[in-house]
Amino acid sequence: MTGLSFPIATQSRIANLFQRLIAGIQPTSGETSSARGHAARIKTRIESSFNLKKSMIAGSFARQTYIRGYSDIDMFMLLSRDEARRGGSYMSSDTVLSNLKAELQQRFPATNIYRDVHAIVVFFSSSGISVDVVPVIFEGWIPMRPRYLMPDGSGWWMKTSPPTHNAYLVKANEKSAGKLRKTAQLIKFWRLCRTPQVPLSSFHIEMLLAANAVCVGVKSYAQCITETLQLLAERQCQGLRDPLGISGNIGATRSDSQRESALNSVIYSRDQAKAALSAAKEGDLEEAKRHWNIVFNDKFPRRYGIG
Repeated sequence: MTGLSFPIATQSRIANLFQRLIAGIQPTSGETSSARGHAARIKTRIESSFNLKKSMIAGSFARQTYIRGYSDIDMFMLLSRDEARRGGSYMSSDTVLSNLKAELQQRFPATNIYRDVHAIVVFFSSSGISVDVVPVIFEGWIPMRPRYLMPDGSGWWMKTSPPTHNAYLVKANEKSAGKLRKTAQLIKFWRLCRTPQVPLSSFHIEMLLAANAVCVGVKSYAQCITETLQLLAERQCQGLRDPLGISGNIGATRSDSQRESALNSVIYSRDQAKAALSAAKEGDLEEAKRHWNIVFNDKFPRRYGIG
């Protein structure tokens, strides 16, 4: 065996383990079907009591970056402006959220329903699936695409355009030859593996990957993950200015305390990921696997019977 062949073979083995991990975290058809069923039931209830123009599935579910066992689904409920107006101006978004919550509690009295910043969360314990119900109001058109107002978490409204952001992320994923979506899934899996779980926003992760072209070029998933952690560390888990100029600042976390917690996990995991890359380059498979197991809190790749 030549001097270079052993390190190359080791990196190939690590790459294969990542591919199998990616396959293992894909949501099942049953999860997807259950999530859509819950969403349909919620839509039926909302449209029976509110002037609902349409509903839209958004978030990780729509962007195909959700993962097995965590099939939460975001539903944007496009309400008539009259549902959010009192007199000649918009009422507090808190009031609209409270109205939605009261209605959903009547329909699902035995279900855990609560407010979570921008949405009313309906958690179905039978399936382990949460549906985040987000009320939105049509504001106007960005060239060729709609823009909406959604609750900003402090009682007012913020601008958003899921179709525009989704189109941006689709293009970024194509430029990365499909690696962006899979890297986002791996980072989300890492986020959930850590103890405590890392409070990083899924949307922030995906937009950060796209805006910085992290996954573009000839790179392994091991490299993409390491570069993502390095970028988060360099930015100190600060918010990202929306590259499309729609939503203002795309927060990484919800509070300074969460940001500090996330940053600690990011720095620790980044250092372990760098050590894993170095071990693989030196041809030390067991050491590389050991460091990746630390990154994923002993869930790489044994959670799926690999390695």
